[in-house]
Formats: sequence, structure tokens, C-alpha cells
Amino acid sequence: MDCADLVMLVQRELFGREVVFAGKRPRPLAHVEQDAAIAAYCAELAHQVDAPLDGDVLLMREGGKTMAGHVGTYFFLNHTPYVLHTAAWMQGGSSLHKIKDLAGIGLTVMGYFRWN
Repeated sequence: MDCADLVMLVQRELFGREVVFAGKRPRPLAHVEQDAAIAAYCAELAHQVDAPLDGDVLLMREGGKTMAGHVGTYFFLNHTPYVLHTAAWMQGGSSLHKIKDLAGIGLTVMGYFRWN
């Protein structure tokens, strides 16, 4: 399961939304292709917001990259913003990280988006 698969699963199971990314995308995508695929879906699937709500999507950039290539789901728990996400480089698969701690694992939030 890659980050996009987890986002789709969380949207369906927790929020009742049928979010569909391209089913025939290679797994895993090379970074350049993954960046381009995510950018292409942004406008089609969601619109950017300044104040995220539970279930909104975060676009993140991995260290050293210029474009977002990683996605996760926003949650506000115990007065703290978190992101639920997964990546091949993360040990243990999916993780719930405080957004303020993302820089420590090499991620930068590029924006918050609400589903159309």
C-alpha cells in the first residue's frame, strides 16, 4: 500500500467518500512520475484550503525535492494537528505524525486540500 492507497482507504472507510486515483499507476512510481501524477490530480479532486478539517488531504514534499510527491490525511486530535500517511521509507508502514514533527522526518507540507 502506498500513500495514495491509504488516502483512498481512509476516505472510504472513515468518511464515506469514494476518492479514486488512477488505478493503473505503477507501484511504486519513480519520484518524477509520482510528483507529476499528484500535481495532475490536485485540481480535479480537491481545492486548496487554509484551515484544514478532519479528512482533508495534505500534499507533502520529501526532503530535497521541489514538488509534492507524498499525500496523507489530516486529523485534529486532542487539540493537535496530525497526518496519517505511509511511505516505503517509513519503518512500520502507516504512521500518525504530529504535523509539527514532519520536518524531523524530512517532509514539508506543501498545502491542505478539501475534496471536491
